[in-house]
Amino acid sequence: MDRSSTHDQQPHTRDHENGQRVTSASPPILAESDAARRMLLLAELQAALATLGVRCVLARNHRLVLQYSRSPCAPSGLTDPKLHIFGPDGSDIAVTDGITFSLVSGRQFPASDPAEAAAAIGHRQRAVLQS
Repeated sequence: MDRSSTHDQQPHTRDHENGQRVTSASPPILAESDAARRMLLLAELQAALATLGVRCVLARNHRLVLQYSRSPCAPSGLTDPKLHIFGPDGSDIAVTDGITFSLVSGRQFPASDPAEAAAAIGHRQRAVLQS
């Protein structure tokens, strides 16, 4: 299982002024209502996966920027929530934009039907168990 954080997977550059690591692709800050809507969709996918016996953990993400020496500093706030899916073939991460569930593995499913998405994800998990 890959235990590296998404922060470690992002491209980095060095800020030459103070030598601190700065990410070049920070996740966007979401409006609280948008973050809540995405959390709800991922929670529905999590529940559907749980009925199939697939373990998952839903993570709410919050970016906190503490740069007291710079003004203005980057905003703090909620970013994309992530559903960490654990199975016999390894782990995957699902995110949603409200229209599509997108997995890090590249697969995508309509967010309008979490049960169908869970069935497809669960089918792959069961296929690996039978191999």
